[in-house]
Amino acid sequence: MSNLSKYQTGKIPTWCSGCGNFLLISGLQKCFADQNIDTENIVAVYDIGCAGNMADFIHAYGLHTLHGRVVPVAMGVKLYNPKLTVLCIGGDGGIYGEGLNHLITAARANIDLKVFVSNNFLYSLTTGQTSPTTPYQAKTKSTPQGSPLIPLRAIELIKKVNPKVFAKTATNQKPKELFAKIKQAMEFKGFALLDIETECVAFGKQLKQ
Repeated sequence: MSNLSKYQTGKIPTWCSGCGNFLLISGLQKCFADQNIDTENIVAVYDIGCAGNMADFIHAYGLHTLHGRVVPVAMGVKLYNPKLTVLCIGGDGGIYGEGLNHLITAARANIDLKVFVSNNFLYSLTTGQTSPTTPYQAKTKSTPQGSPLIPLRAIELIKKVNPKVFAKTATNQKPKELFAKIKQAMEFKGFALLDIETECVAFGKQLKQ
């Protein structure tokens, strides 16, 4: 763990106090350090949104993409240089909403990508609108009468698309288990999706109404 600092930029994260992204970045950096991955061999591709702000805080090569386009950009990087460790980092809105077709394609092809989704069940950077994972009938800023849509179950979907891939759910309420699953995803040979359930400390309270 003595080399943990080489994966840190020294910039102070700008997330809200208590945001689950603090645990995600800590788990990733710990995994990099445990595996002693050279920073020049890591490419982290970021979606738009709160999780995408991680681009400023991980010392490695990074690409900040358009909303929903994190997976195809990462696929291009991995196919060009298969020796690289390539990550996708984003939220439920970008990866399961605008980018769902790309996620399915990567899973079908079993591309060796590690996809980490900070799933807070909302579009939180835009102040709490309904996302693909928002619970049915939940009242949000964009659905004050309750969401009429059945929520997407991404892990079940991806496992049906390709049963051979890694697709699991974790929660930031159990940090030790979360870190273990981050490690499992990173070590998996092939496509890996880790859905990390978290509560938005700024706008998540509306889901409990």
